[in-house]
Amino acid sequence: MPFLTLSHAPHLLPVVARWYFDTWGHRVPGWTLEDEQQRLEVFLHDNELPMLLMATDNEVPVAAAQLKFHERTERPERLHWLGGVYVCPSHRGHALASDLIAALMQKAQGYGVREVFLQTEHDDGGLYAQLGWEPLERQTHRTGVPVRIMRRVLPLARQAR
Repeated sequence: MPFLTLSHAPHLLPVVARWYFDTWGHRVPGWTLEDEQQRLEVFLHDNELPMLLMATDNEVPVAAAQLKFHERTERPERLHWLGGVYVCPSHRGHALASDLIAALMQKAQGYGVREVFLQTEHDDGGLYAQLGWEPLERQTHRTGVPVRIMRRVLPLARQAR
């Protein structure tokens, strides 16, 4: 299944915004679908971070994940965050989220990123624990939902010779 960045398919931004709004954004008081679309505009550039990577099936988007900056602001030293991992219900259970995350971590490594954080509503870490993410602490999301903060340390990228 091919992966592409949102910057290579900007016409798909409304689709991804709808996924995110329906899954998480509707919980934020006063947040609208239009707000979600504007928030995603930061991903409309090439060859730099932040990055939104999508999976498509016959050119139809079926999954997305983000590598972004400062998901949570109380710890500014935690710069790089994985977020927005979403797979359409029709495509779940086929390791698509794992594949997207692996592709994003490879891209992060290529940009010299050494540490990536995430927050999940699954206290046991769910898929992220299975993929080797380390649990750090519990926090409360701005919507009042408890979340687990996790970290992954990336190996140094190999230098081309």
